[in-house]
Amino acid sequence: MLLGYFFSTFLLSQNFLLREVRFSSYNPINKGLKEAVIGKSIHLINLDQIRADYLIDENVERVIVTKSYPYTLDITIEKFETLALITDYRTQSPIYYKLYKNAQAVRVLPHEISSLNFDNNIIEVINGPLDENVYGEFVNYLLLLRNTDSSIKTSFVLNSNKLTGEIGDFFIDFTSAVNLGKKAS
Repeated sequence: MLLGYFFSTFLLSQNFLLREVRFSSYNPINKGLKEAVIGKSIHLINLDQIRADYLIDENVERVIVTKSYPYTLDITIEKFETLALITDYRTQSPIYYKLYKNAQAVRVLPHEISSLNFDNNIIEVINGPLDENVYGEFVNYLLLLRNTDSSIKTSFVLNSNKLTGEIGDFFIDFTSAVNLGKKAS
């Protein structure tokens, strides 16, 4: 009985009620999460659930949630790095995507393009179906070149199976989007 009293006093003590949540960057769920946890016992906060809530956002690569006793929660949100802007012209109006290093292409609304922070690498898709791993090939190419010289910027045009590109003032016929990592080296 005494042990139960001790635990309930410890868990619900005013000293351990959450008073502050610190975020490393903006995310749309920050405000709602803060409202949901402020005033609750820091001991009863489910860190795994908070991580899972943030990872629903396809722009978030990793989330670190830590309890800073006695009453603070720290949330570090790491977003995926955008490697390139993809413009898909295969529809009536162009569709824009940002390409992440995990080879995922995430749709971007036209008015959001100006706020993107990417390395000025451009991929234009003009025609035809895309091979299953085409974005993975572009990621291999872009990461290899970035590790060599971060100032190298590439503009690609993919028209069916034909891939051409411009690197600075040089025009290159890559023939296809296969083995781009090898072609970059």
